[in-house]
Amino acid sequence: TLTIAKIDLKIVNVIIDKKKFKDNNYHVLENALKYNIQRIENDSDGQWNYLVITDEGRIAPMRKTARAIRAFNPIQSKYLPGFVNHPISNMIEDIMEKNSSESYFIQICDFVSFFVHLYFKIEIRKEELPKRVGTVIDKLFVKRVMVTLKEAEKLNLKANETNMYGLVIYPK
Repeated sequence: TLTIAKIDLKIVNVIIDKKKFKDNNYHVLENALKYNIQRIENDSDGQWNYLVITDEGRIAPMRKTARAIRAFNPIQSKYLPGFVNHPISNMIEDIMEKNSSESYFIQICDFVSFFVHLYFKIEIRKEELPKRVGTVIDKLFVKRVMVTLKEAEKLNLKANETNMYGLVIYPK
């Protein structure tokens, strides 16, 4: 049996702004993963299932986080005081790991993530490009890549309609 799945690549646009945290004990990887999975779950709206593939190196903490929110995922209630449990239900498998050098899919995600990060630095934080990056590309190139991703409908613009690229930045 041959099974082929259609993959509609939409990039989840979650950024953790580490400079806004006063507490050095903030678990960036755990929270970034949790926010990303929650964003995918919300976007799926029960209409499709998904799985998460990561590059090698951090599978144990990622698997632990993903398994935990499949059972207990507290979300701030819009209507009641406090939180409600909204467990993750559309993720069909534990997080899987693959060497990024063997996966064009992961390389594409890394590319997009890198340019979203650069855009965040130059447009949101108003910082300069890192020196080594700035010797190869300029701010205009970063902006053109973001426009191309938007026009190709590869960014999840619904994630945050107040940002032209749908970027969700934590903490809010």
